[in-house]
Amino acid sequence: MARKEEIKVKAPEIQLVIFRLRDEEFGVAISEVREIVRMMEITHIPEAPGFIEGVVNLRGQVIAVVDLARQFGLAQEAERPKTSRIVVIELAGKTVGLIVDEVPEVLRISQDSIEPTPEVIETEVRKDYLKGVGKLEDRLVILLDLEKVLKPHEVEEVGKISREG
Repeated sequence: MARKEEIKVKAPEIQLVIFRLRDEEFGVAISEVREIVRMMEITHIPEAPGFIEGVVNLRGQVIAVVDLARQFGLAQEAERPKTSRIVVIELAGKTVGLIVDEVPEVLRISQDSIEPTPEVIETEVRKDYLKGVGKLEDRLVILLDLEKVLKPHEVEEVGKISREG
């Protein structure tokens, strides 16, 4: 009698950019990230909305920068960590930089390892910003829904400030 061979179908994987804000670890699909740059001089803009830290000149393009910890209502630190980075993304056709504390890695995760956000998740970040939770061997990564991190009127404000140079 012929033995049936098991065929294992591997679940599709997604690549995530992992970043830290305070004591929490977040992930976003690498396809949503344009680039990651070291912290640079941020020019503050008088009367800019509170969620906008200021602007930076990124190779001739002036982009608005948002302090993601402030946007999420997390505790402010006396000074930024030396590991801080600006994660540059596109939101509704607008380029925006998100200040994060650190970008330690890019990793692949099986879509089978991603679960909907549990009701009882312990995080200071509003649950409507979250897509789900990625289960890794020794930790959990909170997956962000970048489309919801800024409200539509905030994206418009970013668009007014960001300009091609």
